[in-house]
Amino acid sequence: MGKCRIHFRLFSSYKVFTFRHSFMMEQVNAISASSFYGKRFATLASAEDAIANTKFPNSEIDVVIIPPEPDYQTDEEEFDEDDLVTASLPQDVPGEIEIAMEDDSDEEYNMPLSQVCTTLSKKPKISQPKWSSEPVDLKMTSANGYSIRLEKVREQLSSCNVIQIFEKLFDEQVVNLLVEQTNKYATASNNHSFQVTGEEIKIFVGVLLFSGYHKLPRARLYWCLDEDVNVPFVSNCISRNRFEEIKKYIHLADNTQIDRSDKMYKVRPLMNLLNNKFQQFGIFHECLSIDEAMVRYFGHHSAKQFIKGKPVRFGYKDWMLCSSSGYCYAFDTYCGAKPTNSEVEIPRSTLPLGSQVVIDLLKVLKEPTDHIVFFDNYFTSYDLLTTLRGNGVRATGTVRENRTKKCPILPSAQMKKKDRGNFDYRYDKENSLLFVRWHDNSVVTMATNYDGIEPMSQVKRWSSKKKEKISVPQPKLFQTYNAFMGGVDLLDQSVNGYRVAIHGKKWWWVLFTHMINVTVVNAWRLYQLAFPQDPMDLLLFQRNVTRHYLRSYNKSIQRRSTSSRPSGSLPRSLLDDPTGHFPKKLSNQLRCSVCHSRIRWACEKCNVTLCIERDCFKIFHTRK
Repeated sequence: MGKCRIHFRLFSSYKVFTFRHSFMMEQVNAISASSFYGKRFATLASAEDAIANTKFPNSEIDVVIIPPEPDYQTDEEEFDEDDLVTASLPQDVPGEIEIAMEDDSDEEYNMPLSQVCTTLSKKPKISQPKWSSEPVDLKMTSANGYSIRLEKVREQLSSCNVIQIFEKLFDEQVVNLLVEQTNKYATASNNHSFQVTGEEIKIFVGVLLFSGYHKLPRARLYWCLDEDVNVPFVSNCISRNRFEEIKKYIHLADNTQIDRSDKMYKVRPLMNLLNNKFQQFGIFHECLSIDEAMVRYFGHHSAKQFIKGKPVRFGYKDWMLCSSSGYCYAFDTYCGAKPTNSEVEIPRSTLPLGSQVVIDLLKVLKEPTDHIVFFDNYFTSYDLLTTLRGNGVRATGTVRENRTKKCPILPSAQMKKKDRGNFDYRYDKENSLLFVRWHDNSVVTMATNYDGIEPMSQVKRWSSKKKEKISVPQPKLFQTYNAFMGGVDLLDQSVNGYRVAIHGKKWWWVLFTHMINVTVVNAWRLYQLAFPQDPMDLLLFQRNVTRHYLRSYNKSIQRRSTSSRPSGSLPRSLLDDPTGHFPKKLSNQLRCSVCHSRIRWACEKCNVTLCIERDCFKIFHTRK
């Protein structure tokens, strides 16, 4: 008699339910597992029948409920819900069912049942670990090509102002994509009179960025005439109806050339374009981190995730490759399983999902020996570290106990009984890996393919017994990990500080605004690299970008007569822009901003009073 334990996992939902299923393996008319190749099941009953009539070794079977494909007709801001009564009754599962199994051997598997027979015979040849407490030399070849690229970035950006650095990433190619696809969608929606320009797209983006640090409960309040919410800075740049019309037709992809296998086809063109812009200078940081970032979303979409215990529980999950300082090099939205396309030593089907993500994100590294990668226990596995070492990538990550290849280090239960600061370790002589289990406030296990234990450092921890902070010894790889792992968290913190506050009904709207925020943060990081002596924070940087776009195309500034000098300083990018600076005659005499004499002239674009007889006009626009 054979028993099989079956787990039913519902992805992109709120419950995970499990039950046990047993059957007589010898008494059923078993069919070959290879007959499942490329097949999925529409109902739970059909999947259970298939399992009951299939011969396989004692193992755990995962029956995965695949989310349904998204309906591409989701671009409308309004939709009719009156016909819900006539809708057909749902099936017992929302999408399809795929069967996967997990082998009980020491190797970790997560593959469709259809691939069990073929994959076991074609398993990659990775040497079995040979554990030892004797030190092993883990040194790997390292290079400093990243520092050369970093100096080139600083040299290229040293003569740029805020808006010029921002438009290195959000350039005319990005604007033209939005203009082209928006006009196409408006025409396809039978609105042939609608045409948006690049200037209007920049104003539109400027209003979105403005809402990040000047929040109002509703978008329409920015154009309200009531004294408590009136914002002339926005209403003078673009009318409310025009803004809402652009928001209605804004589009990122061509609906006539969609890839239905890609759930992110609505945002994929902009996502790929921004990834290329972020990588245009190469990878100019040594230490990189890989982690997940949640984009808050409460609507309906098959790629939406629910992660219990996270600050953002509902939304889209983005995989991020960032520098230790928070500059994003690559990102991708998780949409579920995808076909194998990694040309690495270990096929994707034998790696856990997190390890597959690492392999995909690290494709952007042209010189792997220049960089060190850090990730958490969601991504780390023995096979991943071995693969990265074979490709010259230095890596460190926390690791789960079931991914240590039965490393004979002290179990966590026994480690908890020891004092803080105690640790145990084992080297793998065969593949040159190190596993360390350390007792901090809790027991943590970490694996590396290049780092070591010494020199030890001391960290301060609060002792509840002594009621004071005490020194706790810490292995070197933990200190390195803590110093360079937080890049994605820094990016996420910066993005959430001044996130776009104007909401939309399209399922991809939050992804679009999130990409705009990431672009602003990346441009700010570039500015910090180019001008380390300038303490400009993210708020001031975002304000300068916003004010440049809204003031540059603010027609009312040119129309109205200047009666008083404007308050606040002008964005440097406005002064550097050589177009539109013309003298304008005033009706009243005002003080010159340079020589302070009484004059009747002002700059038409800057709205600043300036002399034209004493070269004050030239001095004002050329001074740094």
